[in-house]
Amino acid sequence: MSKFGLIEGFYGKSYDFTSRHELISSMAGTDLNFYLYAPKEDPFLRNNFDLTPNESWQAKFTEFISHAEDCGIDIGVGLTPFKDKHIEKFDLKVNFFANLGCKNISLLFDDLEKINLDKQLNILSKGISEFPEIHFDFCPSVYCNELIEKDLAHNEYFEKFLQNFPTDCCFYWTGEKVISTSISEEVEDRLVGINNSNLIIWDNYFTIDSCPRKLNLTNFNHLDKTYINSKKYYLINMTGMIRTDQLLVSLMANLKSERSSFEQILSEHGLSDDLIEMIDLFDPLKKINLSERDKKKLHNIMYSWFHPIKNEWYPYLHNLKNWE
Repeated sequence: MSKFGLIEGFYGKSYDFTSRHELISSMAGTDLNFYLYAPKEDPFLRNNFDLTPNESWQAKFTEFISHAEDCGIDIGVGLTPFKDKHIEKFDLKVNFFANLGCKNISLLFDDLEKINLDKQLNILSKGISEFPEIHFDFCPSVYCNELIEKDLAHNEYFEKFLQNFPTDCCFYWTGEKVISTSISEEVEDRLVGINNSNLIIWDNYFTIDSCPRKLNLTNFNHLDKTYINSKKYYLINMTGMIRTDQLLVSLMANLKSERSSFEQILSEHGLSDDLIEMIDLFDPLKKINLSERDKKKLHNIMYSWFHPIKNEWYPYLHNLKNWE
C-alpha cells in the first residue's frame, strides 16, 4: 500500500481529538490516505512508554480510528521504546494499540541522546516476528544527511544502518536536512546499498516548532514533483495550527490533480487578496527585504483582515513586518 498523507509529529502543544477529526474530514475524498499519530508531547509514546492512557483517551482514539476508516484513511502510531523498561513492555504496548484498531506501527528513534542501532533493530525484528498482522516501519536516529557527520557515533550508526537494515522494511528520511527546503532524487545520494523503494519521505518543510519566527508556505515549491510521484511513500509533518494544516491538506491534495491554482486555494481558506499578493514572503528561499510601503501594507493586512487563520498567522505577520 502506498502512503500519502500527514504526520502529527511536531513538538509543542498536541492536537485534541476534535481537531484530529476535523483533519480526517478534510482528507476525505482526496488522495491522502494515511495519518501518523506521533505527537512528541504524548508521554505514552516516548518517555512514559511503559504506561497506559486512561479509558477516556482509549475511547476517543478508537472513535478516531473508526472515523478515519470510514473516510478511507489508515491511522498509524509512532512509538519510541528507547529505555530497557520500555522494551520490557513493548509487547503490551503494541497489543494495546492493536486492540484499539491500529494496524500500523512506526518505530521512531529520532532525536534521542543515546543511539544504539542493534537494540533498535532487535525491537523492529521482535515486532515483525511477533505481530504479523501489524505493519512496522522505522525511523533511524540518523534520518537526514546533516546528522551523518554530527559526530563519530552518528557516522558509525549510519554506516551500520546501511549495511544491516532489512531490505523488505520501510524507513523514514527527511533529506539533506531535518527541515529540507529541496526534495528531489538527490536526497537519496547518501543512501547507498539500501532498498530505496522502501523509502518514506518525512517532509518537515512546513513545521514551525524549530523555526518559530517564520512560517514556510509555498505551493510545495520545494518538491521535485516528478521525483515525489515516483515514490510510494510521502508524508508531511504538520504545524499544529488547525486552519493552517487544513490549508496544507488542500494544497497536498492538489499536488497530483492540479485542479486549482495556489491563489484559488489560499482564497478558499480565507486569505485576503492583499496577503495573497505578498505570499512569497513565506518562501524560505526568498530573501526578505521589505520596503516601507510593504511594511505599511502588512500593517494594514494585520488590522483589516479578520479570519480564524489570521489568528494563527498573526505572530508570523508581525515578525515579517519588523524583520531586520
